[in-house]
Amino acid sequence: MPMRSRRAGRPGLWKRYGAAAVILASSILSARAQSDEARIVIDAARVEGQIDPRLYGQFVEFMYEGVKGGLAAELLRNRGFEEAANNIGLSRYWERHPDDRNDDYGLTFGWDAEVAYPVSLDFFDEKPVQRSLRVDLTDGIVERHGVYQPRIPVRAGIAYRGYLWLKTTGYDGRIRVALEEDSSGGALYSEAEIKEVRGDWKQYPFELHAQKSDPHARLAILFEGGRGRVWVDQVSLLPGDAVGGVRADVEALVAALRPAFIRWPGGNVAQDYHWAWGAGPRDRRPIWTNLSWKNEPEPGDIGTDEFMAFCRRVGAEPSITVNVEGRGATAEEAAAWVEYCNGPLTSRYGAMRAANGYAEPYNVKYWELGNEIWGDWVRGHSDAATYARNYLRYQKAMRAVDSTIQLIAVGDNDMSWNRTVLRTAGGAIDYLAIHHYYGRKEMAGDARNLMARPLFYEGFYKDVEKVIHEEAKGRSIRLSINEWGLDLPESRQHSMAAALYGARLLHVFERTSPFLAMSAESDLVNGWPGGIIQASRHGVFVTPLYYVNLLYNEHRGRDRLKTAVEGPAFDTSREGSGVPVLDAVASRSKGGSEIYVKVVNTAPTNAVATRIDLRGVEVDREADWLVITAEGQETYNSFATPDAVRPRREAIRAGGRFQVSLPPHSVSVIVLRVIR
Repeated sequence: MPMRSRRAGRPGLWKRYGAAAVILASSILSARAQSDEARIVIDAARVEGQIDPRLYGQFVEFMYEGVKGGLAAELLRNRGFEEAANNIGLSRYWERHPDDRNDDYGLTFGWDAEVAYPVSLDFFDEKPVQRSLRVDLTDGIVERHGVYQPRIPVRAGIAYRGYLWLKTTGYDGRIRVALEEDSSGGALYSEAEIKEVRGDWKQYPFELHAQKSDPHARLAILFEGGRGRVWVDQVSLLPGDAVGGVRADVEALVAALRPAFIRWPGGNVAQDYHWAWGAGPRDRRPIWTNLSWKNEPEPGDIGTDEFMAFCRRVGAEPSITVNVEGRGATAEEAAAWVEYCNGPLTSRYGAMRAANGYAEPYNVKYWELGNEIWGDWVRGHSDAATYARNYLRYQKAMRAVDSTIQLIAVGDNDMSWNRTVLRTAGGAIDYLAIHHYYGRKEMAGDARNLMARPLFYEGFYKDVEKVIHEEAKGRSIRLSINEWGLDLPESRQHSMAAALYGARLLHVFERTSPFLAMSAESDLVNGWPGGIIQASRHGVFVTPLYYVNLLYNEHRGRDRLKTAVEGPAFDTSREGSGVPVLDAVASRSKGGSEIYVKVVNTAPTNAVATRIDLRGVEVDREADWLVITAEGQETYNSFATPDAVRPRREAIRAGGRFQVSLPPHSVSVIVLRVIR
C-alpha cells in the first residue's frame, strides 16, 4: 500500500478506456436514456464466464492497529517494556500504583538495559537494546504499591488469562496481580497471588475473573511488604474467549465473510518484515520498528504459525508476501520461509516448524514476491528491469524448495512496468498483482467521478490481458487486484458512497473473471482507514462495504449470465459521459437452483423503477431481495452509530418478468429460485 500518489488516477486515462469501459461494463442498450426507469435483461441460456471464488479475498497488514489491537487479542501494550521510559523509569503505558500523590520512598523503578528476558535479534542491522522493568523495594509506608496499565477493557463473566516473567535476586515479599477500577480507591474486580518467586527468569501464569464489565479497568502488578529487587518482563493478558491469540469478535466477523484467501503481512510493510521475527516462542520474538507506517513498534505476537491457524479457522487460504531486497532481505530468506511453511520434518526449517509445535506442513499455495517495488516509499524499490531479475532469483530459490507453489509478481497501473517485467520474467509468473486506489485528488470535487471510476478498469484489464499475451506468449498469467481502496475522509470511507464504489468495482471484477482471478480490499481490519472491520479496544463495527462483501460472496454464483442494462445515465467532469446509473451482474449457483441478480443504483436522490426480464429459465414467483441503502450517500457507520447502514431483507413478487423499485444510492441482491 503506497503513499497515495496514484498513477492509476490520471484523468487522461479515461480518454483511452472510458467509452469502451461503459460498453463493456453493462452492455448498455440505451446509454443516454434520461428517465428514472430501467430494464435489465438476463439470458440464462448464455453463460459468459465463470466467477472465480478468489475474487472475494481479504488483506491484513501490520499497519497501526491492523494486527496489534485489531486482529490480536493481547490487551497489554508495550508488554515487554521496550518503549522509552519517563524520568521515574516507567516505560510507555505503565504508571505508578496507586498514583503519584505521595512520596513512595519504598519503591524505585529502573528501565533496565542490562537485564531483560532474552529475545531473538536476528535480522537487525543494529541490535536493539533489550529492556525490562527493574523494581527495587525497601521498607516504606505505602503497603500495596507497584505499577499498573490503564484502559484495559474487561467484560463480566470472562476469564482473563495472563502471565509475567520475573527474575529476582532475593525479594522476600508478596506479589499480586489484580484487575481494578481505574480510579482512586476504586473497586477490586479480581486478584491472584504470584507464589514462589525466586531466581532467574521464570514465567508465572495467573487467571483473573472480572465481576463487572468496565471499558477502562486497569491491570496492576503489586508488591506487598518485603525488600529486594525484582525484574518484570513480557507481561501478557488475554481474554478467555480469544483463540490462538486472535480476538473472538473480530474472528467471527471475518469468518462470516468466508474469504477465499487472506493476504499477509503486507502491503508496504512486507518490504520491512523478516519472517523470523514472528517465529518461535511468543516471548522470544522481538519488537520491531514498522518503517512503513510512522515507525510504529510492532510486537511479534501474530507470526506465521498464528496467521496460518487463523486462516484455517476461517476457511481461507493464506497468501504470503515475501520481502524482496528490502531491509537486507535475500532470496535465501524467502526460500527458508517456504520451507518453514511447506517443508517436511526432515528439512531444516520444517524441523523448526515442528519444534514450534506444528508438525504438519501448511502447504501454502500463494506467494507474492514483493510489494509495489515500483514505489519509492518501499524498501527494496527498483526499476522494472531490476525487479524482474530479482524476481527470477527469488522464484528459483523458492521453487527449489517447493515446485508446486503459485507465484504473484508485482505489476503496476503503468503498462511499461508490466511489459518489462513480463518480457523478462513472464515464463515464471502465475499472477500479476496490480493495486487500485482512488480519492480526493482524482475526484476533483465531483462525487459523480467516484461512481463512474470502476468502469474505467474494464478497458484497462483488456489492455493488461493483451500485454500479457504479447510479452509472455504461451503463459496463462492471471490478474490479482489484491489491494484496492479509497483515499477519502474517514467517514466517507465508512459510508454508503464507498459501498456503491466497491460494489460497482466488484461487478467489474466478476465480469473480468476468470482472467481476473483474485482480489482483496485494503484493509480487512483497521490499518488504512477503509478497513471494513473497525476494531477498537472497546468495541467493533463494520462498514457498509463489509456488508457488500458479505452479501456478494454469499450470493456469488458460479456461472455469469449474459446481462444487459438500459436506463438513465449521467455525465462526469473527469470520468466520461453517458455513464450508466445502474450496474448489474447476474449469476447462477453451482447447482443451478438459484439465480443471483446484483444491482447498484448510483443515483444520489432518485429511485429507479426497474423491470427485470428473464430468458431461458423459469423461476418461482416469489424472490428474496436483500438491499443495502441509507438516508443519504454520506450516511456512515461508526462506533457511535454502528447500524446507520445495514442490509435489510424482504420478499418480492418475481417471475419471468417483474418490477422492482431500486432505492437511490443502493446495492441490491435479488435471489431467484429456479423451477426449471
